[in-house]
Amino acid sequence: MKKKVMFRIRSMQMGGVPKVLIDILKNLDKERFEASVLLQINQGELLDDIPDDVKVTALAKGRHEMSFIKPILFIQLVMRNVKIQMYKIFPSLIKKKLFETPDIEIAITHSSLPDLLRSPFKNSKKVNWFHTDISWHHTKEYGEKIARMMKKCDLTIFGSLHTRLTFENFLDVKIYNGIHIHNTFDEKNVLEKSLLEIPDLKYRFVDKRRKIFVSVGRLEYQKGYDFLIEVHKELVNEGYDHIIAVIGDGSQNVNLNNKVKALKIEDSFLLLGNRNNPYPYIKNADYYIQPSRYESYPIALGETLILNIPIISTDVGGVSELLSHEKTAYLVNFDKDELKRAMKKFMNNPHLVEEIKNEQKKFNVENYNTKIHSKINHVLSKLVINEIN
Repeated sequence: MKKKVMFRIRSMQMGGVPKVLIDILKNLDKERFEASVLLQINQGELLDDIPDDVKVTALAKGRHEMSFIKPILFIQLVMRNVKIQMYKIFPSLIKKKLFETPDIEIAITHSSLPDLLRSPFKNSKKVNWFHTDISWHHTKEYGEKIARMMKKCDLTIFGSLHTRLTFENFLDVKIYNGIHIHNTFDEKNVLEKSLLEIPDLKYRFVDKRRKIFVSVGRLEYQKGYDFLIEVHKELVNEGYDHIIAVIGDGSQNVNLNNKVKALKIEDSFLLLGNRNNPYPYIKNADYYIQPSRYESYPIALGETLILNIPIISTDVGGVSELLSHEKTAYLVNFDKDELKRAMKKFMNNPHLVEEIKNEQKKFNVENYNTKIHSKINHVLSKLVINEIN
């Protein structure tokens, strides 16, 4: 009999973790496993990317299913929150919603970990997939709470070796039931979507006289865009006429826009907001730049590697587990001068850029993905017969 594997996630809004989930769902061994997804909220740009043969259950409606009239919407959102809390307090209600019992439950983000451990399915194997560096934005007390929950799981999967080591060193703990598995990259999807026409692309990238840097990421403190704005302004003042286009949205949207306006660089630092398809923007850029303060194992860098665009990235998290300095990318510390020097090198040294592009072409995505998909299927198979090492 096939084993039922249920993935828990809040929503399918654009981001690295939902992309990881979609790739896992596409490559799970269908001879051995039957996959399903349990959403807290039925919303997100990536909902339609979930494979058709995967059963999706949502505990609450998404905004697209609600009223556009503000007073009614407010009431609906309050009621939605009450409903979600009811499922947390009385998790047995989920049984009535699902009508089936999973053999394995996976919290694909650590925010779903408490719900995983409250699961009404007491006999299911519990897996936590961990993708973040909590040392940057959480207290040790919070981290210790997460560690205690991890130890109650049957398995914790870290998104990179660096993520695991950072977590353990930050808290001075050992997660003995932990392993690390890198993210995979949907090469076919990236290449196909990169060829699609985007209405505003020509308008945004019309001036080919200026070199264009693109970045894709949430507008959050983690991603370092406040830092990149300052570097960009200094380069403009030094006579480097270039464009930076950032695709993404988040809690720092207003602050970043205000900073761009205050520095009077609206024509060269473009905050484009969310895009369902960022790949044509990456493909039509001269370079990709990632100024993150911390990461786990960034999906966007692997996708940029597939599109053969030269990369500048801060060497944080598992970045160096994927990219090699001065080979497939140019890696720097989270330092303003280092980032600025790297950008200058790319704009001044086309030979270096071409060398990096040539090295990127040697990356065999198919072999890379095959090994990771095989490991995921192997680990889940062993889990249900209690043989995880």
